[in-house]
Amino acid sequence: MASTSLRQQLSIMRQSFFDEGLLDHEQVSYLETLENEDDPDFIENVFTLFLRDSSRYIDSIEKALETNPIDYPIMERMMYRLKGSSASIGASKINGETNTLRKAFHDGDMESGKASLQKLKAEHATFKEKLVVYVEMLKQAKFSEY
Repeated sequence: MASTSLRQQLSIMRQSFFDEGLLDHEQVSYLETLENEDDPDFIENVFTLFLRDSSRYIDSIEKALETNPIDYPIMERMMYRLKGSSASIGASKINGETNTLRKAFHDGDMESGKASLQKLKAEHATFKEKLVVYVEMLKQAKFSEY
């Protein structure tokens, strides 16, 4: 069984995601109900896939902005994907920043859009750093149960 200390650390870290507004409690609780014997690593897999995909989406948005002319269709598609994937795991701050980014570009405000992209990248980096640690701790907790 996982050590009490590790379980306590996981609980504290999980709560900090909610307290800091990084994750939506309801959405994460729903995702946790989907984890079962057939898919015991569901949460870790969902979070890991989000981190991989969201990094790609942000990189693609940045690259599309650097093209001349700007590749708006690619940018829009990547922002839409990022918005959907962040909503699906409850990544509240990333979802909010993505909405701000989309609005700026839809309004034609390139300077605000570029500033928003930098803020999104910073939020994503912070979230990724914390989520990677959390996923590793989840894996350790499950491993120590065997």
